[in-house]
Formats: sequence, C-alpha cells, structure tokens
Amino acid sequence: MKKTQSQNSWLQRQGKDIFVKLSKAKGYRSRAVYKLIDINYKFNIIKKNTKIIDLGASPGGWTQVIVNILKDTNYEIVAIDKLNMEPIKNCSFILDDIESFLKKNNSLNSNSYELILSDMAPNSSGHRFTDQASSEKLFFLALEFALKYLISGGNFVCKIMRNSVEKKIVNNTKKYFKVVKVYKPPASRKDSKEIYMVALGFNNLHKG
Repeated sequence: MKKTQSQNSWLQRQGKDIFVKLSKAKGYRSRAVYKLIDINYKFNIIKKNTKIIDLGASPGGWTQVIVNILKDTNYEIVAIDKLNMEPIKNCSFILDDIESFLKKNNSLNSNSYELILSDMAPNSSGHRFTDQASSEKLFFLALEFALKYLISGGNFVCKIMRNSVEKKIVNNTKKYFKVVKVYKPPASRKDSKEIYMVALGFNNLHKG
C-alpha cells in the first residue's frame, strides 16, 4: 500500500528525532519516556517506596521509567488504559476506560497513592473546538481520579493543551494543591500544543 505524503513526513521526522533514537537504543516503548524523565528531574516526583498510578499508560513507556527508577525499593505501580499493554514486570495493569473505571470500579483503595500520572490525550478529530472539548474532559476525569486516589500531600502530573481553557484548568487545580506549575519538557515537540501541569502537595480539602 502506497504511503501518503503525511505518512512519509511523519516517518522522516521520526527518523531524525533524537528522542526516538534514544528510546529505541534504551529499549523504551515510546519517545514519551523522556518527557517523564525530564519532569521527574525537575520536580522530583518519583520517590522510593511509593505507590503510583499511571493513567493512559499504553504502550507502557512511562511505566517502564517508573520501574527503572524504583527498582530495588518497595513500590506499587498500577497502569490503566483502555488499550491493551504488553506486561511489565512488577506492574499491575487494568484494561479499562477511565470514565468507566471511576463509575464502577472499587478495586483500588481511595486516598492510597502518592503520585497520579496522566499522559492521556484524545484522538484528533481535526476540528479545533471538538478536540479542545475532548482534551478538557480528559483532564477533569484525571483530576477527579487524583482527588479520589491521592493521599494527602500527594502529587499529580497531567498532560493538558495550550488553549483558551488552560487558565481555567490551572486555576481549578490550585484549589486542591499547594503548588501548581505548567511545564513543557524538551522532548515535547515544539509544534505540539501539549504541556504538562505539575500539581504538588494535595490538600484533600474537597471532601469538606
């Protein structure tokens, strides 16, 4: 089957991408691992002997990073995605959609995890306002998840998009965390609108 021009452009970009080359050389499943590595270097969010949930985990790159950092310590990692994922040693995987999981699932203990990570992103529709609404919905689902499962003082990292609701998202998150920062890792492509919100010090005050 003949490749389209956009497919050829993507392949050319992948071939030149230093983070693609590095991830392959290191045995990582995606170039996105270097986003998390950089976020952790800057904010020191992945600590020894902790319990972590990785939302939107498939294909498993971020989970691989966590396992590598925490090896030889007492840790727990739960990866959740609606897409299947090849097993990773010492990691539990739940095949489910986050919205469905929040409605029905009681397999995890509430307020028990030190770190919630979300690299979830909606499939692009090509329509700006539709994509913006989908991205906003995913963020608020991830935030709801964090409010339910984080311990007091825990941390939350979530992919968001630069758009007209970015300020609303950040201000909303500040209600629940001591420090909220917005950060774009070097591995995030310059032409991408993705950024990461790093929320530190969960206050657990939403329960009144």
